[in-house]
Amino acid sequence: MTRSLLALALLFLSLPSCDTQCVGPDCETDELDDEALDDESGDDDDSGDDDDSGDDDDSVIHEGPDELGSDPVAIRTCSVTRSHRPPGGTKVVQIAGEFSDWSPVDMEGPDENGWWSHDLGELAPGEYGYKYLHDGEWELDLPTTAWTRWNDGIENRNLRVGDCTRPLLQVLSAESSSSGSVTVEFLFARASDDVAMDPGSVVATVGTAQGTITADADTGSLFIEASGLSPGKHSVRVEAADLDGRRVENEPLFIPLWVEETPFAWEDGLIYFAFIDRFRNGDVDQPALFPPVDDVDFRADYQGGDFLGVRHALEDDYFQQLGANILWLSPVLDNPEAAYMGLDGEHLYSGYHGYWPVQPRTIENRFGDASGEADARLRELIEHAHASGMRVMFDLVLNHVHQDHDYLADYPEWVPADGCVCGTDGCGWEERARDCWFTDYLPDLDYRNHDILMQVLDDVLWFVGEYDVDALRVDAAKHMDHVVMRTLRKRLDAEVSAGGAASVFLVGETFAGGDQHDLLMDYVGDHELHSQFDFPLFWSIRDAFAHGGSFYSLEDAVAAGAAAYGGAPMAPFLGNHDVMRFATEAAGNAAGPWADTEDWMDDGSTSVTQWDLVNKLSMAFAFTLTQPGLPLIYYGDEIGRAGDNDPDNRRLMDFDPYLSANQSELLDRVRAIGQARVTSQALRRGLRTQLWVDDELLVYALDDGLGDLAVVAMNKADVPRSASVPIQLEGFEGVTLTDVLHPATRTATIEGGAFSLTLGSWEYAILVP
Repeated sequence: MTRSLLALALLFLSLPSCDTQCVGPDCETDELDDEALDDESGDDDDSGDDDDSGDDDDSVIHEGPDELGSDPVAIRTCSVTRSHRPPGGTKVVQIAGEFSDWSPVDMEGPDENGWWSHDLGELAPGEYGYKYLHDGEWELDLPTTAWTRWNDGIENRNLRVGDCTRPLLQVLSAESSSSGSVTVEFLFARASDDVAMDPGSVVATVGTAQGTITADADTGSLFIEASGLSPGKHSVRVEAADLDGRRVENEPLFIPLWVEETPFAWEDGLIYFAFIDRFRNGDVDQPALFPPVDDVDFRADYQGGDFLGVRHALEDDYFQQLGANILWLSPVLDNPEAAYMGLDGEHLYSGYHGYWPVQPRTIENRFGDASGEADARLRELIEHAHASGMRVMFDLVLNHVHQDHDYLADYPEWVPADGCVCGTDGCGWEERARDCWFTDYLPDLDYRNHDILMQVLDDVLWFVGEYDVDALRVDAAKHMDHVVMRTLRKRLDAEVSAGGAASVFLVGETFAGGDQHDLLMDYVGDHELHSQFDFPLFWSIRDAFAHGGSFYSLEDAVAAGAAAYGGAPMAPFLGNHDVMRFATEAAGNAAGPWADTEDWMDDGSTSVTQWDLVNKLSMAFAFTLTQPGLPLIYYGDEIGRAGDNDPDNRRLMDFDPYLSANQSELLDRVRAIGQARVTSQALRRGLRTQLWVDDELLVYALDDGLGDLAVVAMNKADVPRSASVPIQLEGFEGVTLTDVLHPATRTATIEGGAFSLTLGSWEYAILVP
C-alpha cells in the first residue's frame, strides 16, 4: 500500500499568472500575484549534532532524495544526497548503511558551515538503515530529531527514499479564517522525466464540499480554496496526476483545517472518555443486532452501547454542558466474536472494550444499530462532533494484536513462538515491559521489526485521514519501543500537519506510580508524544479526596509534576477504566470486581451520600478540572457511578430522567466547574501559584499573564474555615473576585496584597474578577 512521504521544503518559487486554470464555483478572473516563498527548513542543533534536516546556508536543503533549487518548475531528482554536520574537531566523516552493505564510504567536506556531504546515487524507493562514522567511530547516541529504524538489534538512522518516477504534491501553506474561508497552497513536483501536472486531473474537497481549484501546469502551482464555510472542521483532500496519468505518490493528501472564532489550543482541552459499549444505546427500543457472546457473564460482555448513542448525547449537548471539547472514543476497530479467559483464570471476557483488534482497518460492527452500519454511524458521529467544535480522539492499540488478527495470518513470522506473558516467572511487567505479552492470546508487536513499524503506521495514517481524526490516545505507551511513537509523530507532523494545518495530538497511557514522573516524560517531547495521562497526580488526588489525605501531600505532588513536566500539557484525572471507581473507593464498600458492590449514589439516602460522596467527588473534580493541561472526565464519574475493578468499573451509564437526586446534584456541580473552565482562560492556561495550604484548606491562583485571574479554594475540614489569604500577583490590587459557582453570595476583594475567605465544611469556590 502507498505511504505518504515527508512534504519537501521549497527554497524559492515564482508563481506567474500565465496558463492558469481555475475550476470551481468561486473562481475569479484576477491574476495571481508573483510571490517568493522562503525556505523554512528549521534550525540546527547548537550542540553540533546532525539533525539531517537543516543547514546554516539557506541555499541548500538536505532532506530526502530531492534537493529543490530556485528553478520555477520543481522536478524530482533520483539522486540521493546525505549531508551531515559532525561534532566540532572531527577530521574524517563517513557514511555506511544498507545501501553500501554497511561498508563505510568517505564523505566530502567540510564546507564553510561544517557540513559534509555524499551523493549516494540512485536508490530504489524504500527505507534504508544507516549511520555516520566520526574519525572511524560509529555514532552512538542518535538525535531525537532523526528518523530511525532498527536493524539486527541496533537502532540506526532511517533514510526514506521516494519514487522519483512519480510526481509529488507538497503543502506550502494551509490557512483558515474565522470568516469561513480556507486556502491551501501546493507545489506539484514533477517526476524526474519532467512531465507537467494535468490540471484536469485535480480533485479537491473541502469538508463535504467541492473546493475551488487554481492550477498552473507550467509552474506546478496549485491552490485549493473555499469560502462561506460554517464553523467547524473542513479538512481538505486532494488528488492529482501528471499528463502521463501518473498519480502523485502521496495521494490522497489530507490537510485538516478548522473554521472557528478563536483558534483552538490543546491546552484549552477538556477530555470526555465515552466507553462506547457502556455509554448509551442509541436504539434501545429495537431488538439487539447481535446475541450475547456464549458463556460470558453480562458484566464482561457487550451491553449495547453504540455510536448512535454517543451521537445522541452530543446532540443533547451532554458533553458541552460539562465543558468538554475533546471526545475520546474507546477503540473502534473490529474485535473477535469469541470469548477468552481473563487474567484471573476464572472468568471469560468478550472484546466489548475494543482492546483486542483483529483487523487493521475495519470498524467493530456491534457499534452499529438497526438503522445504520457501524462505519457510517462512526462517520456521522465525527461529523456532528466537528460541527459542534468538538475534537475527536481515537484510542490507538499498537502494543499488541489479538491472535486472530489479519496481520498474523499474513505474516506469521512477525510473532515469536517464545513470547512470555507479563507477570509470569522471569517476565515481570516492568523488567520485560517492552516485549512481554499481556496474555497468551494477545501477541506483542515488536517495532524493532521495521516491516511491522511501516505496516502499522501506514494503517494509522490511513485511519487519521479516512475518519478525520483529531487526536490519538496511545495505549500502553511504556510497553513499546520509542521508535513507534517517534516515527508516528514525525509522520503526522510531516504528512498531515504540514504548512500550518491542524496538529494531531498524541497523549500516551503509561500506567505509573506516584513518583514515576520521569517514566512518563521519557516518552514526551517535541519529537514524540505531546502528553501523557498524569498517573502520579492521580494517586495523590485519590488519597486527598477519597481517603482523607493531607493537602500538603497533594501540593507536593503538584510541585513534583510541575518540576518534572517542564510545561508539557499533561492530562490530570480522577478515574479511568483500569482502576476502581472513585465513588466506590471513597465509600469503602468495594465487594470485588465480580460481586454486587452497592451504588450508594444511586441507592443511598440523600443525607448520607451528599456528605460522604457528592462533596468528595465534586471537590475532587473542582481540583482536577482546574489543573493545567487537559483534564479527563471518565464516563460515569460525573454522576458518581460505582464499581470495583475491571469489569465492575465499566457499568452501563445512566442519564436523565433516570438519575437519583444524588447523581443529579453531582452532575450539576461538575457541569458548573466545567463551564467555569470554559469561560476562564486563566483556568485553562494560567500559571499556577500556591497561595495557602494546610492539611484541610487549599488555595491557589492561576494567572494567564494577560489580565485574567482565577483563584481556586477548597476546604475539606469538618468545620468552616476562614483565612486572610496573601496574594502577591502584580496588577490585581483592589480587584474584587466573584465566585462563579455562587456569584450572589461570595465575593472577595484584594486589599493590601491579601483577601478574606470563608468556606464551609467540604465547600469550594472558583473566584474570578
